[in-house]
Amino acid sequence: MNKKNKQLVPICIALAVLLFFVITFIVVKPKYEEFAEMQIRASKNDVERKTLEEKIRKIDAEKEAEDLKLKSLKPIYETALDSSADNLGIFGNMFEEIIKKAQKNGLLIRSIEYDMRPANDPIYIENPELYNACELKFFFVGSYSQLRAFLADMNNNFNYLTYISNLKVTAFTSNTDYLLINISITLYSKKNEGKNQR
Repeated sequence: MNKKNKQLVPICIALAVLLFFVITFIVVKPKYEEFAEMQIRASKNDVERKTLEEKIRKIDAEKEAEDLKLKSLKPIYETALDSSADNLGIFGNMFEEIIKKAQKNGLLIRSIEYDMRPANDPIYIENPELYNACELKFFFVGSYSQLRAFLADMNNNFNYLTYISNLKVTAFTSNTDYLLINISITLYSKKNEGKNQR
């Protein structure tokens, strides 16, 4: 091989390598970029899908909780009495049941006050034409465990919707085992005008 041909070999190899890289750059780079873009799109779609699935799960959980809450709501008391007028007798059965529950759980009743038009009750204020309401203010004497048993009994075994509020507990100064308990329990009944007691 002559000297001139020996010098051309490295140049040809360099040109071949350069040509290879140029062709690779022109042909492979767009394919690689397209592949990378597809991967990014797939990743974004995957994130969007997971986000959407999470939102759907959250909505389903909220709906399930709302359904459970609605199922756990107790019905509003209905009576055969004419309940269009304010009448404590409308709530007689429920009133008697609460007193029995208090006594059964060991609470002593010091006094009871009632309000047939509780001004702060949300159900009555929103729907006075549909419901009667009677707020009973009980003044009990008893222990903490007796109060807890009474509240659990009301929650688990009282069949109608009530609203328990304004619970205030004070210990006796002479005997701290006993408490003075002030509690408001609001009773509701559906108005059924025209149904009179026979």
